[in-house]
Amino acid sequence: LAYIHWFQPLQSFDQNLHNFRLTRSSHLHGHNTLLVPVHQVLRLCHLIPQVGRESDMREEFYLNRYINLELFERLSKS
Repeated sequence: LAYIHWFQPLQSFDQNLHNFRLTRSSHLHGHNTLLVPVHQVLRLCHLIPQVGRESDMREEFYLNRYINLELFERLSKS
């Protein structure tokens, strides 16, 4: 099984880092998560936490589009 965290659709692009910014999706005031069989996972992605002064659980991330050529090509066209 794979433990999946859901995120909001891509909306914000950081011009300085050249990456999309993501925020966690929520459900009933908690994180929106799901357990799925591994064979149903289509693609993995690399997320970079947006760092700040606090060390709590991060809510905002950057999608690292440079780690996967296919992802880079798809997102570079948008």
